[in-house]
Amino acid sequence: MAAPILVFGHKNPDNDAISAAVGYAYLKNELAKRAGSDAVYEACRLGGLPPETEWILGENGIEAPRLIGSLSEGQQVILVDHNEALQSADGLDAAEIVEIVDHHRLGGLVTAQPLRFNAKPVGSTAAIVAREFEIEGVELPRGIAALLLGAMLTDTVIMKSPTTTDFDRDIIARTAEAVGVDPVEYGMSIFKCRSNPAELPVDKLVNADAKEFELSNGNKVYIGQYETVDLKAVLDREPEIREAIKALVAEKGYQFVLFFATDILAEGSQFICEGDTDFVNRAFDIDCTGKSVWMPGVLSRKKQVAAPILAL
Repeated sequence: MAAPILVFGHKNPDNDAISAAVGYAYLKNELAKRAGSDAVYEACRLGGLPPETEWILGENGIEAPRLIGSLSEGQQVILVDHNEALQSADGLDAAEIVEIVDHHRLGGLVTAQPLRFNAKPVGSTAAIVAREFEIEGVELPRGIAALLLGAMLTDTVIMKSPTTTDFDRDIIARTAEAVGVDPVEYGMSIFKCRSNPAELPVDKLVNADAKEFELSNGNKVYIGQYETVDLKAVLDREPEIREAIKALVAEKGYQFVLFFATDILAEGSQFICEGDTDFVNRAFDIDCTGKSVWMPGVLSRKKQVAAPILAL
């Protein structure tokens, strides 16, 4: 029997990275059975489970994806919810990427072989995966549907994020109907099941959903986001957060680390930045040096935070 093809999202996985991997591996296995192929696809993860993902998996009796470290030479992989080597598994350069399913900018990956690349400028990778079930005519089990729906709602901040498109709204509506839930109520229940930010270890708070990026000058930066319904509980810990991100700047050599806490009710984010803050200050015409700054309307790291910084 051939080695399984591994399907995984980015490091420090969020709900979308895990859920899209589980959903897409299920779909690929169903398609392989239909085609009479002996190919096997295994959902994996590159980090801990977010609390909301753990909750949805448990509620639907779905086994958590296997945690993996580095990849072996020649290992066949499918990347979901990312396409940048900095954000992917160690050893990716020696592996064979056979497919990518994503909703982010192109991140400079080069492959030796042609591959299937399914990228759309939409709110979540889970939405792309859910649509693939429809296109391929494969029945979407209720548990997988609930998992994908949860990821669509967290990644679009319950359809409030500016990354939300009509494509997202349509697939969310159809998937919510299949699951038998109201999407807004379901989304709020998912956000509320996250760990209390007042009790969460500071390293988990800062790294819960964080990604490395490379600036135009070649330096690396780290941008983390924590979405919450209790912003005050996060900001009460600002001194701790600052010390934690200062340590990351020193340890990893980042030009800066930007952490922002997103209040999904007030629809804005509080920026906390350490290191050389010049890029952040120029990108947003603010002064976040040594102080936090409220950014009304900022909900999306991809479109509203990383994009203007990387454009400089």
